[in-house]
Amino acid sequence: MNDHFEQIKATIKELRSIDNKKTTGKLGLNKCKRVAEKLDLLSENCQECEQQLLELKNRLIKLKADIDGLDKNNLKQHQQFIQQVCNHLQKTHKLLPEGYYVSIYMSIGMSLGVVFGLTIFDNIALGIPIGMCFGIAIGAGLDADVKKKGKTI
Repeated sequence: MNDHFEQIKATIKELRSIDNKKTTGKLGLNKCKRVAEKLDLLSENCQECEQQLLELKNRLIKLKADIDGLDKNNLKQHQQFIQQVCNHLQKTHKLLPEGYYVSIYMSIGMSLGVVFGLTIFDNIALGIPIGMCFGIAIGAGLDADVKKKGKTI
């Protein structure tokens, strides 16, 4: 494991122990930790991942130092940086966010449920939940498979 990752874990643990739950909740510390884990694993082969891991460490240390004086701009910049890192992981390393397939297949299932509800059941109110359940079941199965392979952020 990388020394930067260990420092990030320690900083996140310290940020969680701070009493200001509203601010620490907006920082998305769980997502930060997952992103840092993936960056640590991929930093051996990807120079950009190594740079982003270092920048994430520096940002978290700076946020911890200024935790009482954080404003909306700082939180917004932090969230944008995390999103930028996630975009890099998705595009370059083909990783997927949690719940990716559930969100896609739920909407597909609902739309198919409307069609089948109108044509087969003559009741749209019956078709939507049935289609949604099938979509969620298929999406959850695919998400579990992707998570098992370690391809989620």
